[in-house]
Formats: sequence, C-alpha cells, structure tokens
Amino acid sequence: MTEQPPRDKQLPPLLNMEKDHKMIFNEGIGVLENYASKEWCQILIDSFEMYNEQKLSKNILNDHFHVEGTNAGRTQFKEGTLGRHDEQLFLEVADSTLASHTNMIIGSAFELYVNEYQGVTNSADPVSSWTCKIQKTQAGGGYHIWHCEDGAFVYRDRVLTWMLYLNDIPVENGGATDFLHQKCSFQPTTGTMVMWPATYTHMHRGSFLTGDIPKYIATGWFLREPGNVTNRIIGEGLGNVSSHHVLNK
Repeated sequence: MTEQPPRDKQLPPLLNMEKDHKMIFNEGIGVLENYASKEWCQILIDSFEMYNEQKLSKNILNDHFHVEGTNAGRTQFKEGTLGRHDEQLFLEVADSTLASHTNMIIGSAFELYVNEYQGVTNSADPVSSWTCKIQKTQAGGGYHIWHCEDGAFVYRDRVLTWMLYLNDIPVENGGATDFLHQKCSFQPTTGTMVMWPATYTHMHRGSFLTGDIPKYIATGWFLREPGNVTNRIIGEGLGNVSSHHVLNK
C-alpha cells in the first residue's frame, strides 16, 4: 500500500480568509483571485512531488487492471504534433482525501460561476467534477498549441473547465494562460481559480515558461453525465473517486 503523507488533526483553511472573494467575468471566463489558501496550495504541491516520485499505480480490481496515478504529458500525443511537456498526478487516484477537500474549493467556486451562467445547470442531466489533475511544468515546457477541452469525441461531455494556480510565476518568466478569442491572458498567482466553457469559443494555450520556477496547477472539468451509470458513480463504487456532484437547479 502506498504510504500517505502525514496529516495534522486540523487541516489548514481551504480558502484564503484574508480577502473577500468576488468572481470577475470576461466573456464566459470567471476568475477568483487568490481564492484558495497558500497553505492548501503548498500541500498539493508537496503531495504531487511525493506521489510523482513514487510513480504511483493503484490496483483497483485485480492484478491485470491498474489506474495510473501519474503521467508525462508528452506521452499523450504523437511525437512533434502538439509539443506538450509536463508531469501529471491524478489526485483522485493518489489520495482521495486530498481530492475531496480540493473539490470543496472547486465546488464553492462553481456555485459562484453558475450564479452568473445558470445555463450550466439547466439540464435534466447531472453535472459533476470528479477528476483533479495536478500538473508540473518545467522551464521550456507547457502546452503551447491553441486548443479547447472538448475537442475530441471522447471529451464531448465536458461542459466547464476549471484551473487552480498553485504558485506564483513572475511575469518575466512567462507561463501565462492565453485565451485566443477573448484576447486576454492570466499570469499564475497562488490560489487563483479560473473557470471557462470547455468548447471552441474558448481556445487557449499555456505560454512558454522560462526561468527556474516550475509552474504548478490543479485542473479538471465539470462533465454532463446522463443516468445513474457514470464514470463518477463507478469510481465512487470502487472507493476511488470523491467528487463534487451538482444536479440541475
């Protein structure tokens, strides 16, 4: 069994309590500056480093079926096609407790987003976010190609993308998230949450990263999942997923 990181009896606050939080909107993009606490962001970074070093693989059914907890982004695409290079940890596989607490941050931000864009939940189908992927990008890396999050058939159920910056990156080092049609960029600052529609209206990319500070983010998607047999429910039945689950309002 994989050794879990030690935890104090009292966890640090999930949210930054030093400021009032108001989501700012720009053509479908919602931003909460410094929303998550610095302490929680550091916990996620430290957990990433520990689990990534172990190259976690979790056996959830038998000796022939494993869920990989870590991944190298460059292995997702054919050599030279998209130029991606990063390291990834799927937190819901590695540590369901950390994932469920992080989902509380995501869920509270989601509520602020849908107060503005109520159409996200105006459906007979449930909307849920059950994946929490932590990514580490070193200098020279990133995902520099313009893309959207539902740009393939297998991703067609993605409705809303969320991203949480886990550390500060100086402007001179690059590493911003650029949005093509909205003509805006967001520089990583610790605890800042960004949410946007997963479709072609919000093409985006990660700008080139330089310097000696790795970029850490947590990211995932709210998906529309019809019926009672969904990835989320299957994962929860296996004791492998803890999700933020929202029914239509």
